[in-house]
Amino acid sequence: MSVDDSIKTRISQLLSQSGSLSASNEYGQVTSERQYQDCSAWLISAQNAIHLVCQSPNNSYRVKADSLATQAHGFVINNAVGEMAAILKLLLIDADAGLLSSVVDQAQAEVFDDFLDHADAYIADGRKNESGAIAGVVFEDSLRRICRKLHVIENGVKLDALISNLSASGELSAIKAKRARVAAHVRTKATHAQWNEFELEDVKATIAFTRELIESKLGG
Repeated sequence: MSVDDSIKTRISQLLSQSGSLSASNEYGQVTSERQYQDCSAWLISAQNAIHLVCQSPNNSYRVKADSLATQAHGFVINNAVGEMAAILKLLLIDADAGLLSSVVDQAQAEVFDDFLDHADAYIADGRKNESGAIAGVVFEDSLRRICRKLHVIENGVKLDALISNLSASGELSAIKAKRARVAAHVRTKATHAQWNEFELEDVKATIAFTRELIESKLGG
C-alpha cells in the first residue's frame, strides 16, 4: 500500500513534534500545563492520521491508537505520545512495504458490499433507477481503485478507456471487458438521469459483475 503523500507528510510532522512532547521532568511527568494540552491535541491528531491509513476498526494499529487516545493519562500523558510515535513509525514502515494493502482493500470491499446490498434491496422493490445509481457509483469507484492498485493511470481517464487499458494489460478478459462496459453504460446513464436508457437486467448485471470484480481484485 502506498500511503497518500499528504498523510505521509502529516505523520512525519507528528513524529518531528513527538520528541519535545514526550520529554518529562524528574518524575516522568509533563513539565507544564501547556505541554499537557499539546500532548492531548497531538494524540488526537495522531489517532486521526492512523484512521486515515487504517480504515478497518479492527486493524491492530487502529485499535491500539484508539486505546492510547482515549485513556486518561494524567500528567504522564507524555509517555503516551512516545508510545504513539513508535506506532506511527512502524505504520509507515509496514505501509511502504505493502503489508497493509490487503487490510485496506478488504475494508473497502466490505463497504462496497454494503452499498450493493442496498442496490439489491431496491431491485427487490422494483426501483430500477435508485439501484442503478448506487450500482454504477460502486462499479466506477471499484474499477478506479483497482487501477490505482495496479498502478494504471485513472485520474481524468474515462471509464471506457480504463476498461480498454485493463483489457489490454490482461487484467480483464474479453468477456469481462464486455460486462464491464454494460456496467459503465449504467453508470453513465444513471449519472445523467437517463433512466430509459438502461433496463432492470442491466442493473442486475452491473451488481453481479461489480461483486465479482471486488471479490477478485479487492477482496483479498
